[in-house]
Parts: sequence; structure tokens; C-alpha cells
Amino acid sequence: MHRVLQLSGSLRKDSLNSRLLSCLPALAPGLFEWRTFDGLGELPLYDEDADTDVPPPAVGRFRRAVAECDGLVIATPEYNHSLPGVLKNAIDWASRPKDAPALTGKGVVVLTATPARARGFRGVADTAAMLNELGNLVVPQPQAVVHLAHRALATDEYGGARLLDPEAARLIRVQLRVLGDLLAQDQPGALLRSIRTHLAGTSGTAPTGSASTPPVPSGPVPSGPVPASA
Repeated sequence: MHRVLQLSGSLRKDSLNSRLLSCLPALAPGLFEWRTFDGLGELPLYDEDADTDVPPPAVGRFRRAVAECDGLVIATPEYNHSLPGVLKNAIDWASRPKDAPALTGKGVVVLTATPARARGFRGVADTAAMLNELGNLVVPQPQAVVHLAHRALATDEYGGARLLDPEAARLIRVQLRVLGDLLAQDQPGALLRSIRTHLAGTSGTAPTGSASTPPVPSGPVPSGPVPASA
């Protein structure tokens, strides 16, 4: 059974996105071995000077959690029309060291739960684009946004969560099953191996007058979004 890591892009105690993640095992019973990591708030801001052979302890734990999984499901709010700083910072740490990054060759689903009616798409799109650039394979369709999530995500007397929006539940089930198919066929790994093989085969200086592909940046890009409630 493939191991899938759940990550919430929100640190808020009563986060709607964290609540959404807790609904997923019931939407796809027996499909994955679910794992969680709730220590994104412990990660320091990315600093290349601190990114040594012995990184900060929280970073080491996070990188191991990512490296040991086959795929990820990320539920993230949208802050200032993009992804939250805490999630961007986590991706920055997991994308290094550049010779052996933890966050590459993974199958990924990106979801969002929002209290609004028509928000979240840009945060999902920016997160997916960043993860694709790092050599991961993000499930592109169908997009699943849980609107009016404060109503759609119910909590029972035992603290468990249920998704009451049947259409959102249907789309998320589809995404998770597609992720299961991708992992079963090792398509994320095949994609990464193909990229590395062909890059190695075309290394060197491009002939005069020919186009060359610029290298994919390996370091983090600064980000500073202002949080909003989600």
C-alpha cells in the first residue's frame, strides 16, 4: 500500500483545511497508508547558511517524512491570491539539498477549503505549479474546492470531521483514485527518471545558434504573503 503524507497549509488550530484532510481516509478507504506531519510551524524560515549537512532538527524530521512517502495530499488556504508563506517555506526546505531533494518524484493532490464561495483556485494553481517545477506529478483534474467550508465540514461529538458537500466529495474521490493509479504505475518516478536521463544525455554547451533550456532553479524564491483566516 502506498504511503501518502497529508500536509495542511494552515497553522490555525481550527483550520478548515486541516479538517478537510481528516475527512480523506473515509473518502478513499483502504486506498493509502495515510501519514501526517503537523510540524510546519516549527520550521525556521529558509536560510541557506543553516542548510548544512546537519540541518535544523525540525527540517530533518520534515524531510524524512516527505522522503519516506510515495505521494502527498496538500490542503491549503489561499492567502493574498496565492499559497501561504508557511507552505512556501516548507516547500523551500523540502526542495533541498539540490543533489537529493526530498520533494521530487512524488504524486500530489492539492485541495483547498475556503469559507468563501469563489476563492482558493489561485492558491491551488500556484502550489501545483511550484510542485510540478520540482519534478513532481500533480493530479491536474478535476479541481476540488470546498466552498463555504464552515458549513460543508461538520464536526461530530467525538471530534471527527465529515464532508457534507456531495459534489466536493465526489471530485475529491476522483482525485484520490487518480493519485492511486499514478502511484500504482510509478508514473511520478518514471517522469523524474526520464527528466534526469535526458538532461544527462544533453549536458554540455549548446551549439551556436541553437536554443538551450535554462536550468531549473534549485534554491527557494522569497515569499511574503499576509495570512487570512482559513
